[in-house]
Amino acid sequence: MGCQQNPCAGCGKNACCSACGQAREIRIRRKDADFLLRFAELPFLPAVRFSLRRLNGSSSESDCLAPVFLSAPSEAFSDVCQTAGILTRLLEQKLISVSYTEPLERFNYSDYVNSAAFTDFCARATGFAVPEIEYGSMALTALGQEVIDDLELYVLPRSDKL
Repeated sequence: MGCQQNPCAGCGKNACCSACGQAREIRIRRKDADFLLRFAELPFLPAVRFSLRRLNGSSSESDCLAPVFLSAPSEAFSDVCQTAGILTRLLEQKLISVSYTEPLERFNYSDYVNSAAFTDFCARATGFAVPEIEYGSMALTALGQEVIDDLELYVLPRSDKL
């Protein structure tokens, strides 16, 4: 699903601007929609950022993975990377927000620290680096809520019977 990047007929901004009142079209991938629907059950979800702090000050793109959401502490690193891709798309579309300054109160982030994914992330480090985890949270935006409302109206559950 991507925000259609064609100019809005009403104001000339991208089609998702909604500032001018013109209709907008948002297309979303099935996996993105499935994750977005989790927010219909829980308004806030945990998110963390895996990072490597290099002692020499240099860094690379592979030194950070965010946003990270675990379905289970044993979840494979490759699956966590796929979920991070989904969350990045939802962020880019402004359907969710992520904050690393507002972790969830009373949430136990130890599953993230002790997860197979974080262990694998640390094992990929080269050179002198200190692994770090920043605790945070994710929430639905107003636009995300609109999309969920539409999904609940128009997306029928998959059926084994045709």
